[in-house]
Amino acid sequence: MNCPKCHNIMHEIHFEGVVVDFCDACKGIWFDEDELAFTTELSTDIPNISEVEKDARTTEYACPRCGSQQKLQEMKFVPVEALLIDRCPQCKGVWIDKGELPKIEVIAARIGDSKSKIMLTCRQLSTKGYEILEMKA
Repeated sequence: MNCPKCHNIMHEIHFEGVVVDFCDACKGIWFDEDELAFTTELSTDIPNISEVEKDARTTEYACPRCGSQQKLQEMKFVPVEALLIDRCPQCKGVWIDKGELPKIEVIAARIGDSKSKIMLTCRQLSTKGYEILEMKA
């Protein structure tokens, strides 16, 4: 898979319990759907997605997962912060530029709640083979 920003080949790395795609050249990271939520202990990749999605703008960058026809959308990570991230409207993957992940982690720690932590634990258990009898978002 190629980097959406500099087009170099990305490498899969293990990060916080998930496999993400990392660009050695520009240091960006591609998270498939729900991987960012998993690593930041949030219930969704982008909190308040319906609120920030309405102000999203289409970028020139192609989704590395879907291909050149699907462009990434730039949007705020959360409504009250200036931090912008790129997301594919089709596969729901998220592109994080160099230096953005620590900012996302700080925001996630601030807005995280008990429900998010329980959802994360359930996801972690299910990926390890445990059966979750009922899980509601």
